[in-house]
Order: sequence, then C-alpha cells, then structure tokens
Amino acid sequence: MLAHAHHGWSWYGNLPFILTAEVVDVAFGNPHDRLTLKDDSGQQWNVLLSPPSRSRRAGLSSDAVKVGDTVTAYGHRRSEGDNFEMKTERLKVGEQMYNLYPDRK
Repeated sequence: MLAHAHHGWSWYGNLPFILTAEVVDVAFGNPHDRLTLKDDSGQQWNVLLSPPSRSRRAGLSSDAVKVGDTVTAYGHRRSEGDNFEMKTERLKVGEQMYNLYPDRK
C-alpha cells in the first residue's frame, strides 16, 4: 500500500510574505514543485509551489521558469525557527502570474 502524507499550511505563518529573487534550481515533481531562489543578500530559499497537477492547471510547467530568471513568489514564510522556506500561493515569472491556489485569498 502506498501512502502520502501532506502537511498543509500549518507550518507557515499567517502574514503575507513576498520574495523577489533569482532562480538557482528548478525541481518539478511530486509531492510539490519547488524552486530554490537566491535573494540579494545571497541567502538561498526553498520555495514550495504546489502539487504538479495543481501547477499544471494554473499553467505553470518547467518550461515557464528557468535557472537565472528573476521571479516573485507570494505566499507565507515558514514560521518555525530560522528556516528560509516559503509556501507559494502565486508566482510571477516575467509578466505572467501563475495563481497556484486561487481558492486562497
């Protein structure tokens, strides 16, 4: 039997968080598509996107974002400890906005 656990949003703060940074790694696949971004100070961020099926419904695929692109992620920062991670609701690549979680306001 195959089982998948899902953490939901409980590990992330309630305050909106916006990160504009350079893409240094792209990893699309289960359980979540993910980007690694490097901000202006050189700090690398683990940016969780959405499960692949949700990303594709929003129009986001690995063809849309490449290493070296500057993107803006809108979502919530991980609330535990000194962790540089965020859960993304929307991702802007160039002029294109991908609404990964349209049900979240």
